[in-house]
Amino acid sequence: MFKLYTWLYTVCLLFTVLPANGQSRYFAHSVGAGLYTGNNHFAGGIVYSPRFNFGVLSSRSAFAIGTQLALGSSLHASYNRYSGGNSTSFFMADVPILLTYNYGNFATSGAHTRLGIFTGAGYGFHNGSRTIDDADEEEGASDQVHVSGPVFTTGCRFMIGHTSLGVHFSYLFNSNHYNPDIYGIGSAGLSYNIHSARRGL
Repeated sequence: MFKLYTWLYTVCLLFTVLPANGQSRYFAHSVGAGLYTGNNHFAGGIVYSPRFNFGVLSSRSAFAIGTQLALGSSLHASYNRYSGGNSTSFFMADVPILLTYNYGNFATSGAHTRLGIFTGAGYGFHNGSRTIDDADEEEGASDQVHVSGPVFTTGCRFMIGHTSLGVHFSYLFNSNHYNPDIYGIGSAGLSYNIHSARRGL
């Protein structure tokens, strides 16, 4: 499962970063941190959010395809426990593929407003570990967290001085059968928007 998420992470980077080399005016990215929570699961990590604006409606409005890639660790997990014959890992990865609508601040390279919003949906994968009690073990619950399904995200971007920051909230619905007791993974994050104008593009 670790290899699967590693490959997904790599593919997402290739499909978002490589097109930016030739079409930088349509590319935007940010970096920050996020927290993730589910049933007996709590994790945190570094979030990298590249996106490609494929439908620019105006200097302040655009549709984009991108992701909010997160790598980090599961917190409060049972690191010394064993699940299915395999030791529980503290590794956490969150890989959503998102189609978003962006308006205002940081929507495009020409958007210089003080405030902006975005919202979107897609499909995501979340891998991690968690703490479960003995009662849960008897019911067949697993220490490992492997969740995938539809994901929704929304948030805002705003200026503080000459710095553009963003806040996002997401919810990943669990549509697989590995963790039936986990209905979904909620997340929130804060990021620094790396504006292309600051790079002279």
